Amino acid sequence: MARTSRAASIAAGIKHIRLRNGQRDYVEMIAKNDITFCYGPAGTSKTFTACYSALQMLQNKEIREIILCKPIQEAGEKLGHLPGGIEDKVDPYMKSYKSNLVKIIGHELTETLFEKKVIRFEPLAYMRGDTYDDALMILDEAQNANFKQLMLFVTRMGSKSKVVVTGDVSQADIQASQVSLPSFIELIQDVKGVGTHIFTEKDIVRAKILQEVVVRYDKWKIQNNIK
Repeated sequence: MARTSRAASIAAGIKHIRLRNGQRDYVEMIAKNDITFCYGPAGTSKTFTACYSALQMLQNKEIREIILCKPIQEAGEKLGHLPGGIEDKVDPYMKSYKSNLVKIIGHELTETLFEKKVIRFEPLAYMRGDTYDDALMILDEAQNANFKQLMLFVTRMGSKSKVVVTGDVSQADIQASQVSLPSFIELIQDVKGVGTHIFTEKDIVRAKILQEVVVRYDKWKIQNNIK
């Protein structure tokens, strides 16, 4: 697929998306910074908006590829050994990325971009030594990454690239002592070119009932001294 026709196809998909104010602010934050952190409760479109920004940059030929990554961590259930090669093992964890891309540009174009390796899944465990130029790199579910993993991901950024790191510390699947996203943000937030966008319960765009569910869950954690 030629880059011109690809850009036109992506533009057609993006055109039907109507972003909310918080989402637009997030997109602007990504555009003006080299590294952007985004955190907030479930359902606030953290991943969706990051994917939207990546596709927008791809359409505008600001980047050549989109790198998608996520800590491989099961959400409370042990699924056991997954068959197949690395791609087969990683694919279930990256499902949320694909579903968001499909919402924006449709299934056919999403699959084409993966086939052409314009969009790629990269396991965090195998990133050491790599550098990604002309790319938007997204690390989702970063509440499940420790300090060294966050540092590893951010330092893979090459020339003309951007990094987006998203997470929700209230949904960590690792021990509280290992959750490093807040500390990592605090460490580098004053560096020029680093920005942070915060979503709140009011920004939840899934079923509205989730706003009340999230509020009650946060109160329950405080009452039970759960981090």
